[in-house]
Amino acid sequence: MNQTNSKKSKFFLTAALAAIVGAVGGLLLAPKSGKETRKDLLKLGANLQKKVKSNANEAERKVRKVFGKVTTDARNKYDEIQKKALNKVAAVKKAGQGIDKEKYSAIVDEIIEEFKDDFKSTKGGAKKMAFQLKSDWDKIRKALI
Repeated sequence: MNQTNSKKSKFFLTAALAAIVGAVGGLLLAPKSGKETRKDLLKLGANLQKKVKSNANEAERKVRKVFGKVTTDARNKYDEIQKKALNKVAAVKKAGQGIDKEKYSAIVDEIIEEFKDDFKSTKGGAKKMAFQLKSDWDKIRKALI
């Protein structure tokens, strides 16, 4: 039974990642120039980040949960990872594809995998970071409307 659930989750993760790759591919083949497309993506990503950005106390709480303490480096790393996730969300949205909680979750997992080396010094930091980013789904969903 457990193996079946594992296969299903792998299938859905693969499908979500394929959708993301398709979205990015669609952007590259879009009628706008690459420069215009990148500009649009950056603008949409910045807008998402502005709407999702936590207040200072909430952000410190999230950074502390992920890294164990709040330092400038930890805060910068948290912001960098969050920004990268939001930029991917913007790319999917700009490509005209819908995004739901599963797709967002797959994006977060992909980003966390890219930054896994940054979490070697923190116990369970990657999982904690993924949890914190995924907990922002409702804010992101509202920002995309």
